[in-house]
Amino acid sequence: MPRTEQQNEALRAETRSRITEAALVLFGEHGYEATSVRMIAQRAGVAQGLLYSHFTSKDELLKAIFEHSMRDVRESFALAETSQAPGARIEALVRAAFAIVRRNQHFWRLSYGARMQPAVLAALGDGLHEWTNEILATLVRYFEALGVPQPRVEAAILFALIDGVSQHYVLDPNHYPLDAVTTAIVERYRPQENANEPH
Repeated sequence: MPRTEQQNEALRAETRSRITEAALVLFGEHGYEATSVRMIAQRAGVAQGLLYSHFTSKDELLKAIFEHSMRDVRESFALAETSQAPGARIEALVRAAFAIVRRNQHFWRLSYGARMQPAVLAALGDGLHEWTNEILATLVRYFEALGVPQPRVEAAILFALIDGVSQHYVLDPNHYPLDAVTTAIVERYRPQENANEPH
């Protein structure tokens, strides 16, 4: 009995997931430059030709992996945008970002392991700067709506906080106090009655 279109799509998504996870593991173990497409295909348990039907090159595979991470980031911003009050948006963003990292911690642990390699940064090129600027621009907009004196500085600080906490959490999820840290960050950015700056 032939597979339905839905079944084919599910199989295709599962194969892509196996390939991207295999690539991330190998990038972490051997480095991006030393990892070949053949190694990725073997680790994923797929034929090299099948891998090429999903990704035309190793660079395209890397970009797809980082697009996955941006999907998670955009999801957290989408959840934040459901809040109308500017201050509530930051709280919603912080909570959503850490909930998504917790849900996808395996992916993020592997992703963080690969992303600081010079060859990875070179392969991502301008795309990495575009993603970073997209995140910062949204955070700046949130802080401008709150009327803080230095919205760009506050955006950079919050970006670093979320990124740093996420890295620490995925390195040791069983011992890192993510809930307590989330509460502390939310409290820092909760607007005060008579002030426009974070605590």
